[in-house]
Parts: sequence; C-alpha cells; structure tokens
Amino acid sequence: MDRRSFLTGAGAGITGAAAWQPSAAQDQDGYRPPEWLRYARTVYFDGYSPPVYPHLKDFDPARLVKCVVEIGGDTLRYQPIGYWAIYPSKAFPQHPELGGRDTIEEVARECRRVGIHLYCYTGYGHPFMEVGWVDRHPEYGDWVQRDADGKPYGTYGHHLGWKNRQKVCRLGDTYREAIRQVVREYCSHDLDGVYFDAPSTYGYWGFCFCASCRRNYRKFTGWEIDRLRNPSDRESRIAWYEWGNQCTREDLLDFRKIIHGSGKFMLCHNGNTWRGQALRAQYRIPDGFMIEHAVQTHERLMHGMMGAAMARPYRKLPQMYLGSYCVSNFNQPPHLKPWAVHNTNLEDGDEIRMEGFANLAGGGAPLYATLNRLYYRVGSGSTEPVKEVFALMHSHEALLKDSVPVAYISVVPSWGSLQLWRTERRSFNFEMSEALLLAMLDSGIAADVCPSTELSASWLASQRVVALCGASAVSGDEAALLANWVKDGGALLATYDTGLYDESGAPRSDGGALREVLGVEFAGEPLEALPECYYRVTTPHPALDGFAAGERIQGDNSLLPVRLRDGAQVVAECWNLGTGEARGPAVVVNRYGKGRAVFINGSPELHYPYSRVRSQRRLLSGIVRWLAADAPLPFRLSASTGVYGVLRRAPGGDLALWLLAPIGFKDAAAGRMRQDFVPAGNVEAAIRLPDGRQVKSVRLVRAGRSVAARVEGGYARVNVPALHIAELIHLELVS
Repeated sequence: MDRRSFLTGAGAGITGAAAWQPSAAQDQDGYRPPEWLRYARTVYFDGYSPPVYPHLKDFDPARLVKCVVEIGGDTLRYQPIGYWAIYPSKAFPQHPELGGRDTIEEVARECRRVGIHLYCYTGYGHPFMEVGWVDRHPEYGDWVQRDADGKPYGTYGHHLGWKNRQKVCRLGDTYREAIRQVVREYCSHDLDGVYFDAPSTYGYWGFCFCASCRRNYRKFTGWEIDRLRNPSDRESRIAWYEWGNQCTREDLLDFRKIIHGSGKFMLCHNGNTWRGQALRAQYRIPDGFMIEHAVQTHERLMHGMMGAAMARPYRKLPQMYLGSYCVSNFNQPPHLKPWAVHNTNLEDGDEIRMEGFANLAGGGAPLYATLNRLYYRVGSGSTEPVKEVFALMHSHEALLKDSVPVAYISVVPSWGSLQLWRTERRSFNFEMSEALLLAMLDSGIAADVCPSTELSASWLASQRVVALCGASAVSGDEAALLANWVKDGGALLATYDTGLYDESGAPRSDGGALREVLGVEFAGEPLEALPECYYRVTTPHPALDGFAAGERIQGDNSLLPVRLRDGAQVVAECWNLGTGEARGPAVVVNRYGKGRAVFINGSPELHYPYSRVRSQRRLLSGIVRWLAADAPLPFRLSASTGVYGVLRRAPGGDLALWLLAPIGFKDAAAGRMRQDFVPAGNVEAAIRLPDGRQVKSVRLVRAGRSVAARVEGGYARVNVPALHIAELIHLELVS
C-alpha cells in the first residue's frame, strides 16, 4: 500500500473524538500523570538547528544528555521532527542522512541510563518543505496550503528564517492523520510524554482552499469555501475559525487518547492561544502547557501568574521559556535578511536569572532553551545563570511546588473580550491588565492574575479585590457571579469598556453587563480621544488617597458616554484643559449590597507603563486599598520604585516573598537585549504574619544565609542590604 492510500484509509480516526466540554475538570480516561511532571526542570533541544539540521553526522545522544545533567535539568524536551524526521517514520519524510538510525531510541536509552525524564516534540503544522520540494515529492502535495486559485499559499518568510519554507495545511485530512501516525510512532518508544507545538494557530497564515479544506468546510457550514474570497464576508470567516477549532479539539482529544493509552503524558504550547480565534480553554485537554515568552519582567509575571491560575485547579504543569531564540524575534541588525538568529548563538547572562526567578515567582516552571548552544560550547561558558535557577528550584521544591499567591487584588483578563474580533472591533483588555499589574507591583500591592475562563464562585470567595481592566465583553454568567460576590461583600474595580459588549462582540443595549454593580449605564461606544484631558477631583473621597477637590490627575484621553444610576457617586470628572469643559464622569464609586465597586471611565492604567506617572499609581493604589476597606497589606516594601514583590504561601503554611529588581534600561521596542541590572540597596520587606503564627526562622534563600527579623505591628521586618536580580525571603512559621 502506498503512503497516500495508507493515510487515507486510516482517516476514520479524524472524526472519532467524543465531544469535549470546556468545563470538564479532569481527564476521564483514568490516566494520571507522574507527580514529578508538575515541577520538572526541563531543557529544550531544538530540531531545526545543528547538530541535526542540515546534517546529522555530528549528533551524539550521550553528549546531548550530558549537557542536561551538567546544568541541573531533570527532563529533556527532544525534537525528533523538524525539517525532517530523525527516526524511521512512516508518515513524515526522513532525514536523507538518517541511515537507519532511530535517534529517539538512542536518546531514550541515554536518558534512562542517567535518570533523565524524556518527552518528544512535534511541530503540528510547522513548515518543513522547501519551495519546489513537493514538485519532486508529489505524494506530499496534500500537505501544502493553497490559495483560492489552488496555488501554494506562500512561505513563512518573516519567521525563523523560513523564507523558503512552504506553508503547511494542518487542517487537511491527510496531514491530520499523518500527525496521528507520528504520535503512535512516538508512543512506541521508551519515553515519558509527547508535546505539541502551537495548536489553534492554523489561522496565522491565511485561509486554505485545498481540496480537503473545501470539502470539510462545506460539510461543516453548508457553504462553499469561495465565500472566503470576499474580505467583507465576516460570517464566512467566523465559521472558518469555528471549524478550525473543531478540528483542533478532535485532534487533541485523539492525541490524548493515543498518548494516555500508552501510559504517557501529553503537553501543548498554549501561549499564543489566548486569542479570540483560538480554542477556548484548550489548556484543559493536555496534562500541562507551555506559556509563551515575555520580554519585560512585569509581563513575564503576568503570563506566569495567569498560566499558573489555569493549571492549578487541574494539577497541571505550567512552563515558560527561560531564554530562547523566540524571545529575540525582532532585535536583529537590519542587514540580516532574512532574520537569521538561531539556537546556537544566544549566550546567557543575568537576564536569564531574572527570567528564571520571575517564572518561579509567577508559579510556573522554567523551560530552558536551548540546549544546542551548550552542545557546541558556543560562547564564554555562560551556564551559571541557568544552573543557579535550576539549583534553587531543586533545593527548595517543598517551599515552591504547589505554593499559591497571597493576593490583595486579582486581575482577571477576559476571554469574552477577545471575541470583539468578530465585529472587527479591538479589545485592549490584555494590555490594560498587564499595565494594572505593573502599577500594583510598583505600589507594593500583592497581586495575582486569573483568567475569566477560571472564574467561579469558589475562587471569588477567596478574593479580596478583583479588577476587570477594559474587560469589553462579560458574559451573563460571569456578570451574575460577580454581582452575587459583590453583593455578599466583594470589591470590584472596573475600567474603560468593561461589560459594554456581549460574548459575540456586539454592543449591549441594556447599559452594560455590570450596570447595577458599577452604578453606571453605558450610552454608547467610546468617544473620540481628545488631547489635554485630565481627571479633576469633584468630591474628596477616601478612594482618592488624599487628592483634594479641584486637583487634576493624569487620566485617559478617551471615555465612554455613561448615565449615572441612583446611589452612585461621581468623585472625579474628565476635564479638558483646552476647552475648560467636563466631558463626563471619570471615577464613580458605588455600594452594591454589602460590597463596593469603583468604575474608572477610561484607562489610566494603560498610560502607566509608558509614563510611570506617580499620580496615576497613587490613584490606582488608593482605589484598590479603599475597595479592600484598608485591610492590612500582605507585605510592605521600602525600596526603589521598580523593585517588585510577589508573596507566595507554601503548602505547609510558610511564606516565601520573591523580591525582583529589574532596575535598569530596556527598550521595549527592541525585544530581547543583553542587560546589566543595577542593584537596589537597603530594601526592607515587612511580611504580615497570619493569625496565630510566629516566626521560627528567616532565610535569604539566594544569599544562602539566615537573618534576623523583628516583629512589629503584626509584620516580620527583614532587611536586604543589596538586592541584585532577585532574592527569596523564606519565613518559616510555627503556631
């Protein structure tokens, strides 16, 4: 039987997956992943670079695994498929120099010999075919993404130097069954798990008009796929993504059935799937997921905390890159055409320490990338940063694993807001959420991040203050949960267009999903932004942190037309200096049941990362403290602005305060930079003691020494004379 007949005949498995409900809490197949997985110290080997591409002759599995051991890793993420399969695959084209080798078997044998865990990566849609290659191998013609005229769609010219790589149709029947065969082949080896890169990213490179997509799109929608030729046919595009999500769900469930049936775990990339076109709650299908990189430290904390919140209820593994080619995407010299950096030429420095400690502070596990440079000993032997991160992680597993954040406020990014793409609107919810987190970090206010997909009554019951920052779309169920929580004594901060739209991105006609809670009704979409607009205090209020009547605060130049509901109070208005006019309410305070709510008609938080204006930070932190009824902060910092604190509670009750000092210059537009961090001096941290607990000992974990702490007013005060990159204060407590 030829290859195409084999794959076509096996195609029945594509539609055999059972329906999956996003609310399913656990796998129902009886499989339980190994306990070590949730705290793995993973090292990533890339399969698109030497020593496996373009030639295989230099590949030595013993040398590879030795590097993992040397830097303190306990798990290897190995890539047997890149541009070629480097094992004897029946479904994927084999490396021309393979010569009968099975590198999966070779690597697995070496990993078992030295006690390293192993899981294997597959691209799941990544390009491998050079332009013209399919002309010489027509048996792979069904794998090519095609335009409306049936011609190859083009190449991945902007990414990873793949300028000459043909786009792959990962929604086609033949390719989808080939990946299932790859999974079966992987699972026939002695490895621990399988990883899939970038599910739900089929929409990155345009619509596909191949024969398989034509047939299946028609079957799913009842329409001809040629409707997609019309750029104004929004309905057909929405249907394309819905169909793609169904395919992704079927694929992942089939993969999981094969993998779990083999006694192995399943991991996925999940970072870029927090997009409106992607499969909702995709992260619940595998046993863990990798979160995409973030350049700035506060953004890394945002992604890390959010990923940990996704993983925690299901006891899954959240990982985040620790160094990588992919975090250097756009800062290459302009003469490099195409973009040329790859996995063997990025040396480590102090920014690796910062990234690693920020990953741990966020509640995730670092995924070190990449092993290829270490394999070749490129550079000045800069392995100490990752060694230190892994060593601290290993020696303090009992303190860090399963620890939870101690939060004064929790920021909730909204999945529904991402659906504004359906009406060609844009939501700024995620950027605003990142910005508020930064303002809280700079204010020394303990914060956490939990996405709306994990919003529940039980989670809300444990929260003091919840923030929705430009959460454009809030579902009816989410609104009811929040309203009941506030009515029972919760405290809600909402900014900009929170609740203005429904789940499909259409404006609500009822005044907004949270109108009763916030005390305002929306009367339209955002007004045109005007220059020289500030927030002017109209009525002094405890939420305004001492700002007096008439004082002006840098706010936001945009706002929405709103109507005030009975009982709500305007404490600041949007004031235009040029015209001398008030454009509308800026800050509205409302009591709802036993709880409190503040609505900010604009987004001063989104200005903050660009200006770092102190008055904005003061306004936001004052509102949060008032919402919390001035409850004692979980910790207090006396330090330079830019020193971040993240407090976590260990399973045994001890407290661990991460101090991060990302003080120095970094141009956000440049992407990844080698960075020298400036130490912060004389940092004093005061950690609030839980009721009935006393301090047994205090240790500076990174410095490796015990220190004295004085207890005053319910806080244990600890001095850190010099903070460079990071420190972890471990407060051992007794009853």
